[in-house]
Amino acid sequence: MIRLERKVTKENLLKNALILALLFLAYGYLHASLSPLDESKLGNFLLVISILLVTVCFANFAFSYKHSDMSEPKYRLLSHSTTFLFILLTGLLLESLVIGAGIVYPSLAGITLLFSALLYAGVVLYDFWDLLRFLNK
Repeated sequence: MIRLERKVTKENLLKNALILALLFLAYGYLHASLSPLDESKLGNFLLVISILLVTVCFANFAFSYKHSDMSEPKYRLLSHSTTFLFILLTGLLLESLVIGAGIVYPSLAGITLLFSALLYAGVVLYDFWDLLRFLNK
């Protein structure tokens, strides 16, 4: 069991490192895509991003590793893939939110970045907590 715990924990670390790398790479594309938009249209975009963010956060927090058979590689891959998509989408939506808010509300850019970073950190910590909770049952 200890071997499985180490393997699953390493996989989770790799998954989250890959997500951070993808978010870093996506930032330039998102910024270039959102910068030319008219500020009046960005307000509606931010509303849509917020709705999507609530949806993906709900889906992420509804998932639990306790419903997965992590000893089976195919189920472990499916579990990691599911959380990978949820966390990646959360990060992409938060990046879009920070960029859009920085354009529409420049004075709120810093606080939006701080809140987004804290929310993202909470999502990642939840992922690790849920995995550790499963492994220590």
